[in-house]
Amino acid sequence: MTAQAAETPRPTAAWLRDPLAEYRQGDFLMSGTSGSVLGRGSRTLRMDAANHREILAGHFAGSPQLPAIAGVLPFQPGHSGEFLIMDSTLRGPRMARPAIRRQPAGAGTPLAPLAADNHYTDAVAAALKKFAPAGLQKVVLARSRSAALQEPLDITELLARLIRQNPAACVFAAPLPGERTLVGASPELLIRRSGTLALSNPLAGSVPRCADPVVDAANAQSLLHSAKDLYEHAIVVDMVAGVMGGLCSGLVVPAGPELVRTDSMWHLSTKVHGRLRDPETTSLDLAFALHPTPAVCGWPTQMACELIAELEETSRGFYAGAVGWTDAAGDGEWAVSIRCAEVSNDDVRVHAGAGIVPGSDPELELAETEAKFRTILAGLGVNQG
Repeated sequence: MTAQAAETPRPTAAWLRDPLAEYRQGDFLMSGTSGSVLGRGSRTLRMDAANHREILAGHFAGSPQLPAIAGVLPFQPGHSGEFLIMDSTLRGPRMARPAIRRQPAGAGTPLAPLAADNHYTDAVAAALKKFAPAGLQKVVLARSRSAALQEPLDITELLARLIRQNPAACVFAAPLPGERTLVGASPELLIRRSGTLALSNPLAGSVPRCADPVVDAANAQSLLHSAKDLYEHAIVVDMVAGVMGGLCSGLVVPAGPELVRTDSMWHLSTKVHGRLRDPETTSLDLAFALHPTPAVCGWPTQMACELIAELEETSRGFYAGAVGWTDAAGDGEWAVSIRCAEVSNDDVRVHAGAGIVPGSDPELELAETEAKFRTILAGLGVNQG
């Protein structure tokens, strides 16, 4: 993408009052740290890390500039992502917390686990046998739940609930093939590019929130000083810093993580940022370079991916991938696609995972996945009990 961008259409008053009022199924909508973007178009592309520059250059040869695009990357490295060419966009501030007008149509349907709890704890136990000094250092194992729907979900109302319940999250809805939609509220920024400034904010090392504020605060401090969780976090930060260090000058990597909280979890968080050496490097280039980080996959990547394929009960699809947008100047924002649901008119599927390192306890990792399910299940109006 060229460094010269077309003037972004000025947001309308209606957009500033109620961004959800403009959304319709098939659009791309994201409200994150860079503000809100609503994109609409009828053209789509499939691209992967190896061919995306060639495809974009060839598809839009002769155009004065490449278009703004939005889309999703699947979890599996090397597989093609799904992208929408945004013929029209609206930009505005981060969405305000909307009023909840009604329960989303189709909400409240119980989601059944795809496998029994002991399938997950057995998988964690099996993974723990794979660690070796020169081998596997971390693997993220996920669980899944699904349900058939008696009526289609109202995605606009689901988005409203997610925004209201998770005001600091990156809330998104992205179209998928087969009239499916990926909807979620991610706490994790994969990459944001603004001019030549690039910022990534990996999260790794987590503990569930507690209703008792005293216990909750104690758990947070315990996480901040946990050798196991600090080790898990360092694996992710080292990988992110290594990739960004090859693309950026003046890279800043804090000496240690800080705590961040969501509705359901405490996380260890580190913000890594620097200035791009090549101003033609786009936010999409950066997303492809970074994905998947050890926060959702493990390390080394190939070894972790092979173990995930062996131990998980179903394919992740676009869960633990990335979702975001890149404008004509190359700026944009990509979030890790966690705390999300893949929705069609007929069914819904959700996933949640936990990072496994030496010292992990299978039962505690199971409990962590249960806590991580809460974000999307609450948006869907499902009571976990």
